Amino acid sequence: MAVYELDDLDRAIMRELEEDGRRAFREISRSVGASEATIRARVKRLQDLKILRIVAFADPEQLGGSQLALVFLTVELARHEEIVGQLADLPEVSYVSTLLGRADVCVEVSTKDNADLWTFLRDKVGTIEGITHVETMSILKVHKLRYTSPAI
Repeated sequence: MAVYELDDLDRAIMRELEEDGRRAFREISRSVGASEATIRARVKRLQDLKILRIVAFADPEQLGGSQLALVFLTVELARHEEIVGQLADLPEVSYVSTLLGRADVCVEVSTKDNADLWTFLRDKVGTIEGITHVETMSILKVHKLRYTSPAI
């Protein structure tokens, strides 16, 4: 896997977008001292390289009628990638990561309520071969949501 080296302009653009992913390229160009066309090209390149993704987060607490949970899974090592792929394909799953520690995989799940969460765990997670342990924690309130990278 090739690692792309960010330059100072890439980092500045990404910092601007971390603050507000909807910030206009014109505004970013003024802030970082580069042309709007350069900003547009850099953002496109960073997105094409899968370094940068601009996403929206709908706060389930504000919407009502949804339950967020973290699911920690211990899995058979030989099936790890297969299991991660199956989990990532589930529509209720918004986030999947590999962990070092007590669990092997962390999954963030959004369901309508606790009954739907149980159905998801029983009927979807419970049918994936190679999962040896499941621990679930309900998210009661999101206090901060911000993805930043020390690399920028």
